[in-house]
Amino acid sequence: MLPEAAAVACSPRIARLRDERENDHDRSQIPHRDKVYRREFAKHPDDCAALRFAYGFEAFLAEKKIHLKPHDLLAGFAYRYSYNTTLPALMPEDYDPLFRPEYDIDNVREAQEAKELAGLKDGDEGAATLDMFPRAVKVWLYKHWESGHILPGYHRVVERGFGALASDGEAALSMADDEHRPYVQAMLICNRAASAYIRRFEALAAELAAACGDEENRAHLLTIAEACGHIAEGAPRTFFEAVQLIWFIQEMLYVENDPSSISLGRLDRTLYPLYQQDVEAGRLTYEEASDYIDALWIKFSANLHAYQNVTCGGIDPITGEFTANDVTYMIIQATRRLRFDQPLISLRYNDNMPDKLWAECLALIKTGTGFPAFFYDGACIAAKEKMGIAPEDARNYALIGCVEMGTPGKEYAKTEVLRINWPMIMELMLNGGRTLLQDEPFPLRQQRALDSIKSFEEFYDWYKSEMLHFGRLGMEAVNLLDPAVMEYYPTPFLSCTMEGCYEKGLDVTGGGTIYNNTGVSVCGMANTVDALAAIRKVVFEGKICTLSELAEAMRANFAGYEALQSILQNRCPKYGNDDDSVDGMMADLVAAFAAEVETYRNPRGGKFQLGLYSVEDHAKMGLRTGASADGRKAATSLSNAISPVQGRDTVGPTAVINSLLKTDLRAATNGMVLDVKFNPAFLENPRHTEALKALIDAYCKSGGMEIQFNVVDRATLLDAQKHPEQHKDLVVRVSGFSAYFVTLMKTTQDEIIARTEYTNM
Repeated sequence: MLPEAAAVACSPRIARLRDERENDHDRSQIPHRDKVYRREFAKHPDDCAALRFAYGFEAFLAEKKIHLKPHDLLAGFAYRYSYNTTLPALMPEDYDPLFRPEYDIDNVREAQEAKELAGLKDGDEGAATLDMFPRAVKVWLYKHWESGHILPGYHRVVERGFGALASDGEAALSMADDEHRPYVQAMLICNRAASAYIRRFEALAAELAAACGDEENRAHLLTIAEACGHIAEGAPRTFFEAVQLIWFIQEMLYVENDPSSISLGRLDRTLYPLYQQDVEAGRLTYEEASDYIDALWIKFSANLHAYQNVTCGGIDPITGEFTANDVTYMIIQATRRLRFDQPLISLRYNDNMPDKLWAECLALIKTGTGFPAFFYDGACIAAKEKMGIAPEDARNYALIGCVEMGTPGKEYAKTEVLRINWPMIMELMLNGGRTLLQDEPFPLRQQRALDSIKSFEEFYDWYKSEMLHFGRLGMEAVNLLDPAVMEYYPTPFLSCTMEGCYEKGLDVTGGGTIYNNTGVSVCGMANTVDALAAIRKVVFEGKICTLSELAEAMRANFAGYEALQSILQNRCPKYGNDDDSVDGMMADLVAAFAAEVETYRNPRGGKFQLGLYSVEDHAKMGLRTGASADGRKAATSLSNAISPVQGRDTVGPTAVINSLLKTDLRAATNGMVLDVKFNPAFLENPRHTEALKALIDAYCKSGGMEIQFNVVDRATLLDAQKHPEQHKDLVVRVSGFSAYFVTLMKTTQDEIIARTEYTNM
């Protein structure tokens, strides 16, 4: 039997901070950032974008509202901002800061800027691709996102301090040529602005301490003031100073960049040396350190759907030993205690993981928050090495956003720059090269008369050819867009935290750091292979209908074709049931697409890497995708990541895993998701939790990379749809991330409800 997990409860001080956290937002801060940036841009019209952005960053940090409650454990707060000046963003300049606003990238503006930078005119090679791409993104044939999804060098700043980084910048500036000098100057401005910003909190804490009548609060305010005075430039001397510095870095990254997947790396390894030092010196207890982690989690919780990933566990990159430590346990217990949707918790699983940590992980799983997601070191390290990452750096991987493996402080991988809607490609094939719901034309590589196709093999080869064709178009488009990012939307503060940027004199968006890759992911994979299996059975084997008749039924959204829809849904093989006839197509398509992806390079000197995960895009793409040949109706969610179509896996979780493992997951160099849903009652039996441990263990050792769990019953989810006010704190796993259920759009909610809910193994 596994040992019991430690009991967890908030301290009174943490409970107060938790209960007050929604009162800390200030709506006035949302538009203020852009106003300051516009003002500074106007002052420096002839400077490059990196310098204009640096001046905006410096000015805003000097005047933005700063936040410190007398009873808080950590200074600072991440206000929400608008980002119209520093990203090609389509978003409101004002909105309710307690909710995530409508937000999108202005793809037309991006494409036009890329054409201008490259000097492309109508008819030039590349111009047609850049004209097509925004149209394809609008209908969700592609998803494109430039910002966020980063692993900054938190550990570098904690180990060295902003002062040492500024010294690096000064040395680089003295050697820079005219081309690179502005980028070094921009980083150095941001570097020094960060130090000045932290000193503002030194002054505020001292001022509050002087007026504070509560002796305990006064003493801690003085501690904050002293800490800020030191970490403004120096490396942290204590665990508290390190936690405070981590938060300040995060807060300033929020100022510069959209708060989307700004992830923390291996936080337990970053913080443990100072924790161990303080404990051995007798100035810190486990409980006191836990309160600091809880206070940090409360700061993270201010942003909904921010995908801030914290990685814990895993091996030491030098010794190969498993590295769980006291901070690992604090991280897991804080997440179980507070039950926020942020930060995301990813556990690097290794064969030597102790039973005590298993018990903590299983206790967290039972909360139903979807944490932790498990990542197997063996598979993930191999995937990083396949991308050319040095072995020591590969062994130090951490998770970005949902499930993307990256090297902290050394890799800028643009993991969410492209996602491709596989079912919509088949929709174009069956509808004359036009989308069903928008009637938008996208020329196929080869237009075919449907009824001229005489065998399933012929149709399958056609689909594979079109899949690769649209994959190539998408990758070519993002490569054309890539050079414009550093020219128009650099991130000099992020760059100063990343290894290599000062030395190269390049912004991180232009290839400044050590590894510079590009992610391309696919969506609706299970719908695609189920549709192919249905076409084989219904059209070519059973002769129940022709391809033309099937296409007509899809155009009608199966109205009048209900009998055919029932056959497609219920009498055709489905991926996820350990059926080689379907699972083999998944393995083949992924291998073919991965082979194509591996041939591409980006303008920053990096490679393309394949992701088999979908964030929330399976729901968003599904809303824009017509009916599909697996019997799915139009405008409903696609399948989640590489998991089976919702409700179509009927044999059990072992069969799902067997299906998935027929695909070589080493192809998923940008990460993958397997989501499994259990009824909470099932895990109340200790024998069942032992069985779950065995399931995870067997999956990982058989070639698995990632696995995550939803532990929630259908009745609770349905009630949350009807009575959201009664379920505001219900957190569920979506696809690689967790979120408050009531904040998700209904299509996503319906998709989660429809997933198969296991009550046995």
